[in-house]
Amino acid sequence: MMGLFDWFKSMSKGEVDSASLASTSSQIGGIQESAVIEGLDFVAAIEAHRKWKERLSAFVSGTSTENLDHTIICRDDQCALGKWIYSTGMTFTGHLPIFHQLKAKHAQFHISASQVVELVKNDQQELAINILIDGDFAKSSRDVQSLLSKLYLAMKDKYDQN
Repeated sequence: MMGLFDWFKSMSKGEVDSASLASTSSQIGGIQESAVIEGLDFVAAIEAHRKWKERLSAFVSGTSTENLDHTIICRDDQCALGKWIYSTGMTFTGHLPIFHQLKAKHAQFHISASQVVELVKNDQQELAINILIDGDFAKSSRDVQSLLSKLYLAMKDKYDQN
C-alpha cells in the first residue's frame, strides 16, 4: 500500500497517472496522516479536478444529466481550490513560485473545461473530444494535479520543520 507522502511524491513527478488516483484515494482512508494544510484538502482538490474529465466526457457523449454552463466553469475562483487560491493560499503560499504556477495552470484548466462545454453546445463534439483527450484540457489537468502535489510537499516540509 502506498503511503500518502509517497503518493504525493509520485504525483509531483508525474509517476502516478490519473487512473491510479481513484484506487489510491480509497487506500488513503487507512492512512492516519492528514492531507489538509491551511484549510485545503489536497487529495480532495486533486480528485475533484480529476473527476472533471469524467464529467466532461459524459457531457460530450450526451449521457450527462448535468446542465454545465461554460460561463461559470471558466471561472477559476468558484471551486474549493480556486477559493483557497484567492484567499488562504495566497496568504500562506503566495511567496512560492510553485503557488503562482498552480494558480496559472488552474485558471487554464477552467478555461479549457469551459471550451469543451461551449464546443459541445455549438455541436462541435469532435473538437471538444480532442481538447478533452489530447489538448489543453488534458495537459492542464495533469499539470494541476502535479503542481498540487508539489505544493503539498513544499508546505508539508515547511510545517514539519517548525
